[in-house]
Amino acid sequence: MEFSPTIIDRIQELHALAKTDVQRLKLEAEAAAEWEKMWANCLDYLRKGWAIHFQFLVESEAARFKTMRMERHPAVDSIDEAYRAAKDESVRVLRRFPELLERACQAADLKLDSDSRHPNYGLERGFFKLEIDEPKRRARLSDREGLRLELSADVPAIVELIKREHKRVFGRPFNGSKVLKALRSQYKAIIKKEKKADGESVSIRQITKGLGKSAKNFRTDEFLVNLSRLTEKGPLDIDGRRLDLQHTKDTKDGMLLHGALGRGYVGFVVFREV
Repeated sequence: MEFSPTIIDRIQELHALAKTDVQRLKLEAEAAAEWEKMWANCLDYLRKGWAIHFQFLVESEAARFKTMRMERHPAVDSIDEAYRAAKDESVRVLRRFPELLERACQAADLKLDSDSRHPNYGLERGFFKLEIDEPKRRARLSDREGLRLELSADVPAIVELIKREHKRVFGRPFNGSKVLKALRSQYKAIIKKEKKADGESVSIRQITKGLGKSAKNFRTDEFLVNLSRLTEKGPLDIDGRRLDLQHTKDTKDGMLLHGALGRGYVGFVVFREV
């Protein structure tokens, strides 16, 4: 059976119009989702009293708020009022930042390192580093394995982040035998691939790279703390061999252990025959 070309052309036209509607509605939905996300963040910052976050949001979304002003949106006056109050609060927070941070850390059971000096702070004997960029009103939190996150410099937000990262890294249960077994397994895989003898040295970064591919949700900073604990608490013996960590002067490819043993950068892993 052959249908009329006129009918086919008409259906083809309707299909094209429907496709156009789908694309238009998709773009409108994406735009609406962006607005919803912005308002959700705005509401969250206002409820928490995070003045610098709110100020940063308004400034970063200047084009959106400009459109609202041009359209004489009724909420513009309220937003402008909140923005002016946030700017004043931002100045106050940065002026008293060292005092406010110390109080907030004490309340959260976080201890700043004794050598902390504004704008650079440390925690856990330098494992975490907090840098405050006053002109940009930003804070950067990093640890010995690199930058973790950058955010606006509201003290409660910073302390919340530090507490979360501290718990992630140091609040995990430690099983020395499990850590040693995983380390040994990765070491053996590398020497087999490179046709090395058991007992030869393997780069610590080869170990972390391999674990990053084989272990679920692997994080190098968590591995660093596990390795530090293993070195201090043991066990160190497995398969008739003993773990030995060799130092390196290459700070880029080495890892600085946490704790009393962190006096040099570990560059290589060896399992010596007992």
